[in-house]
Amino acid sequence: MKVLIFSHESDLDGLYSAAIGLIRYPQAATVFLGYGVENMQKMGNFLYSATHFSKERGLVIVADLGLNDDAIEACRQIFADASRNGWKLMWVDHHPWSQAAIDAVKDYAELVHDPSGGKCAADLMYERLVPENDLAKKLASMAHTMDFFTKDQYLTPITELIRYYQNFPDFYERLSALAKKSAKGILWDTDMHEDYARYSKLRDEAKVQALSTLQVRAVDSIKVAYVQSSPYLNSSLFSEEVFAATGADLAMFYSTKGKVSIRRSNERVSCRQVASYLPEGGGHDYAAGATFKSDPSDISAIVGELEAAVAKAVGKKDK
Repeated sequence: MKVLIFSHESDLDGLYSAAIGLIRYPQAATVFLGYGVENMQKMGNFLYSATHFSKERGLVIVADLGLNDDAIEACRQIFADASRNGWKLMWVDHHPWSQAAIDAVKDYAELVHDPSGGKCAADLMYERLVPENDLAKKLASMAHTMDFFTKDQYLTPITELIRYYQNFPDFYERLSALAKKSAKGILWDTDMHEDYARYSKLRDEAKVQALSTLQVRAVDSIKVAYVQSSPYLNSSLFSEEVFAATGADLAMFYSTKGKVSIRRSNERVSCRQVASYLPEGGGHDYAAGATFKSDPSDISAIVGELEAAVAKAVGKKDK
């Protein structure tokens, strides 16, 4: 049986969700995507090729990818087409969804969804696909530690390696290779170590540059740090240094490619709520992402747009 696994491209939960899928279906092809309508259309292109140019039927698994309302119609069309061609569909996720999104997916796919905040996608993949597999259990545990930042066990620096690989034209091939290694229990090797050594120098230089752009502003009683990020910095890890240096409640890392990562140091504000007031926003209360409309070269405009989103989120909370 042909199997396609679509998973989140940016973090350990996405990587290990794909790896757990490979433990269950070692023949599977893995595809890594981001959020939003554009990425949903990319998924559609892959599925169209798989379902229209081969008589063999199969299974599609989507993992660690939320479905925003603006992508519902595209998802419905893509899944309806795959279903008509005899493919089975499964979506495994832990992000908050609207009821409309839930209903749309349930029309065509098995939905394994737990937005409670107690499980990551890899936890759900392990429970649904290979509940008796010790390696899958360990991968899920490590993904959980990283996703919720519990710091309850040692993790290799593979999350930073994912960030490093995003700078290469063969990023998706590299990520698929990491998923295959992880599915075999290879969590770190000499190749990864050599890549990490090269990355760490670039990361340290990027930190200095990023901190030079730091602005701290208050939105009502919320202290917000705005930082121009770098393709060599992992937002979750770097946010700890920003919070330690500024005492901010919220950090917003904006890129030169029109994207923003949102992290918080306490529960005074929801990252997901802030992201909801920005294009393609989504995520969790403790971590979220979005895009922005401002010219990526106009820092004043970017900070103004992000600040407005925070103000709306804070205003809604206070009502």
